[in-house]
Amino acid sequence: MQCKEVEVVLEREGFVPVPEAARAHLSGCSSCRSLIADLTDIVATAHLLPAEVEPPARVWTSLRSQLEAEGIIRSAATRSGWLNFSEFFRPRVWATAAVGLLIVAAAALQFQRPTAQPTEARAYENIYENTSLTLSNDEAHLPAMQLAGISGMDVSLRQNLDIVDKLLSIASSA
Repeated sequence: MQCKEVEVVLEREGFVPVPEAARAHLSGCSSCRSLIADLTDIVATAHLLPAEVEPPARVWTSLRSQLEAEGIIRSAATRSGWLNFSEFFRPRVWATAAVGLLIVAAAALQFQRPTAQPTEARAYENIYENTSLTLSNDEAHLPAMQLAGISGMDVSLRQNLDIVDKLLSIASSA
């Protein structure tokens, strides 16, 4: 085993306990032995540190003042109650109000009905009513009409196929 392979094995499996193949390499390699010793010292020192350290209050105070200076947050003194009229004059508020008015206007126009229908629309309604009346009267004869249509289509299909066959035989003989 070589030094690079020892590093890969240590990354995958850890160094407590050191795998048998890595132990054989460590017995002859001082560089890898010092690596194991360094890693062991780092882990031991890390266990001595507390899990979480609370920063001093001055850190939070300076952080808050820096964020307020950059305009990222606002202090409680600059807010005036729950209603701040200066917020109504921002461009985003105006854009939102304009979009809302457009939606209301579109809805009002959508629901507005014309007072009189054009004569062309009435003519189409009459055609529709006449057609639906004719179809409902012819519904009793529908099975017979379907059978006649199928047999007529079958005859037409056979005639068309004969024409195609003749054209193919003429084209192949030429």
